Amino acid sequence: MRHFLPLLLLPLLAACATPREACEARATKDLRVMNTLIAETRANVDRGYAIEREPYVATRYQICARTGDGPVEAVWCNRSETRYRDKQVAIDPAAEQRKLRNMIAKRDQLQREARAKVSACRQAYPEG
Repeated sequence: MRHFLPLLLLPLLAACATPREACEARATKDLRVMNTLIAETRANVDRGYAIEREPYVATRYQICARTGDGPVEAVWCNRSETRYRDKQVAIDPAAEQRKLRNMIAKRDQLQREARAKVSACRQAYPEG
């Protein structure tokens, strides 16, 4: 999941991008996602296990304001929050290798499609 954080920032960058840059970013989005997934799968195969983020609930003590009929007063209160920890997960290396080969084949297809789309973007918006 942490590898997808840069993808969450794309809408902010797209707001500052020229129309051509925005078009090219849309044209290559699937390719970028596939490259991220390939890198993650390769790392899993190299390590021999996958790493998943596991959510858990933790209690945090903090100062809260309590209001009532009188003045506002500060009191200690418990707040639950969701945190995440990394967890090692067993993988089937043969299945991961097959998945990796399939993703690489799909990436090759996406590269061809992205090249055509980027070319169309450059024709539609010649002034970068």
